[in-house]
Amino acid sequence: MTRPTPDDSSVLLVHAYLDGELDPANALGITQQMDTVPALAAEAGARGDAPFGAVLVDAAGVVVARASNRQVSGDDPTAHSEIELLRVAATLGHRVPLEGYTLVVNAEPCSMCASAIVKAAPSMLVYGAPHEPHMDPDLGVAEVFARARRPPRVIAGILAAESAAQIASFRKGSRVID
Repeated sequence: MTRPTPDDSSVLLVHAYLDGELDPANALGITQQMDTVPALAAEAGARGDAPFGAVLVDAAGVVVARASNRQVSGDDPTAHSEIELLRVAATLGHRVPLEGYTLVVNAEPCSMCASAIVKAAPSMLVYGAPHEPHMDPDLGVAEVFARARRPPRVIAGILAAESAAQIASFRKGSRVID
């Protein structure tokens, strides 16, 4: 069977369901949670940070933590949205392992964030836009997760075009490289 392209979010969700990776009740929830992430990314962009946002969703489909990129505004090169999210979640009592949780982010995590995600151990990672080639090291989640003992399930390409456009728009007018 030919796999769908990441541009067709609804087909990806259907395939995730058919492959047993996604409970049918959660398919709509993932799309709805992904809809909240661009606003977080926009908040980061308005601060001068690259526009990345993330939410952590519990097994009941409730968003329990939100975060956005703060590398520039926080003077912290590790303050990517995923790392910030894990920090916020921990302060709210959502500690590792995050079994049963889903991490939702507008773009494919970098290798640093992918490693942190493995350590946090959520059940699933959902992201939109694909890995940006300027990242250093140039490793996507597939390469990092291939070496992990317990990688999360991954659903990629949800709202990918919209997420990529938001990031590209920011990059066009900014010198910020994360």
